[in-house]
Amino acid sequence: MTDIALHHILLKSPLLAEDILNELSLGARFEDLANEHSACPSGKQQGFAGFHDGDRLPPELYQALLDYDGTSPWIGPVRTRYGYHVIRPAGQIGENRVRIDDPDAVNSESEH
Repeated sequence: MTDIALHHILLKSPLLAEDILNELSLGARFEDLANEHSACPSGKQQGFAGFHDGDRLPPELYQALLDYDGTSPWIGPVRTRYGYHVIRPAGQIGENRVRIDDPDAVNSESEH
């Protein structure tokens, strides 16, 4: 099994998780929200919780990552026994979030 880089914001309330998703959709930076709101120590690392074997993640979290179809820059909220997770899928780091299956985005990136 491949190790998975996990970037998430752990929240104790589904309402707060929805608020975080709304803030992200308005342009807030994932890293800043993780630092300010995450109940996980990874919040102080901009939401990066390290690399994990999928079999060792909570099953709900792992399934959400498997089901991710790339249509949104965020996954969640995903409820586990720890709380509610807003997940940034691998490859969604920084301000330039480009889907690799978007030919227009890839072409415009290669022109710079």
